Amino acid sequence: FNEEVLEFNYTDSLLPHTFAGFYLAKDYVQLLTKGVADKPDYSSNFPASLVRVELDWDDLVISQELRKELKDIENWIRFEDHILNSKTLSKKIKRGYKVVFYGPSGTGKTLTAGLIGKKFGKDVYRIDLSQVSSKYIGETEKNLERLFKQARNKNWIVFFDEGETLFGKRGNSGQSNERYANQQVGFLLQKIEDHPGVVILATNLKGNIDEAFLRRFQKMIYFEAPDADYRYELWQKAFEGTLPLADDVDLKQISKAHKLVGGQIVNIVKQSVLRALGANNEVLQAGVLHSCISEEEKKS
Repeated sequence: FNEEVLEFNYTDSLLPHTFAGFYLAKDYVQLLTKGVADKPDYSSNFPASLVRVELDWDDLVISQELRKELKDIENWIRFEDHILNSKTLSKKIKRGYKVVFYGPSGTGKTLTAGLIGKKFGKDVYRIDLSQVSSKYIGETEKNLERLFKQARNKNWIVFFDEGETLFGKRGNSGQSNERYANQQVGFLLQKIEDHPGVVILATNLKGNIDEAFLRRFQKMIYFEAPDADYRYELWQKAFEGTLPLADDVDLKQISKAHKLVGGQIVNIVKQSVLRALGANNEVLQAGVLHSCISEEEKKS
């Protein structure tokens, strides 16, 4: 047995580890009693949530250039075992693959991470760094240690959202809270570097991230805001299977006139469909759609 099967409770650092109490890890208790281990839920002890994706790759509207860039991540997942089992390649290529997704909010970064996991049968766990750094001060290192341990054992993809929250440019004023924040970031960076699997850091503001952090990642992939043609495709896919559109709804004209991203379009479609159903309409009218577009644009 090792610490992946048994969990040890080291209550006294002065005593040898042989004096520690131990118990069967929760996953193995579940396997023995239910035949399957539950997927962990977000909690104060586990600051991550499973990314659940109902869509498929055909639903993702991105450029061909971006699809080519994503192939590098897929190639790592596909050939990882071959590389690590090669006597020559394993000496040259370090385990794990670290990527930065950057670009405007709503351009598909989280969806893409989820689709990569879905394609290769890997769970993707999303860590909200803003929650980690604000709610769990003092417990951050312990919780992240636990999370990375599970991610390593279960071959998860670790997805850090809003990376600029914790990986922003470091201060050097010497204040105690700043020193602690830098120490926290250093701990997390070490965990990311040592992790043998795929780690994806998503950010809307690449320029706000310290360059020393970015050098730790093998690849940076830009998710650009869609142009009019891609926006038209996004509108079409978003309305598929919802409600018929009235004859005066011109999605091409809407795509040209409103510079929206995928996340905004999904919000508008959801709101407009709900509003039409609430009015007992079986067809979505242009007025309802334009009203929802206006409301969404006012948010920003």
